Amino acid sequence: MEQKIIDEIDRRIIRILSENANVTATEISERINLSIPAVNKRIAKLVASGVISRFMVIIDPYLVGKPMLAFIFITLERLCHFDELMEYINTDPDFLECHAITGEFDYIVKVRSKDTLDLEKKLLGLKDVNGVVRTNTTISLDTHKYLPSVLPDFD
Repeated sequence: MEQKIIDEIDRRIIRILSENANVTATEISERINLSIPAVNKRIAKLVASGVISRFMVIIDPYLVGKPMLAFIFITLERLCHFDELMEYINTDPDFLECHAITGEFDYIVKVRSKDTLDLEKKLLGLKDVNGVVRTNTTISLDTHKYLPSVLPDFD
């Protein structure tokens, strides 16, 4: 039989933290009817086990001047150029995600920018990376759903 990593109480704690990672153990304790030390112990266990990998701040891109969201599809000449691609992507914090994908392209990159000129600069830099042979950029007009993390299922 498969051992469960988290139980129903852990799921409730995770859901509360996903709504506001800055919530206090006291507030969690009151919401789930568990003692504060027990809440702290469970959170520590979730972190130690890797279920919670980090706590982070989510910044509104519009309020910091990065309203444009684009997805860049990339084809590499050969896989040996992957490190060069990642080196370029990692130099700019506006590149938010990079995924290996199936299909016509090898990778998809999620990027934020100030405007089309800023996006063009990022795209031209990306095209200069050794081994990048093809790109295709799609600009997002609006985001209708955004969740920064996955939540566990409730039994």
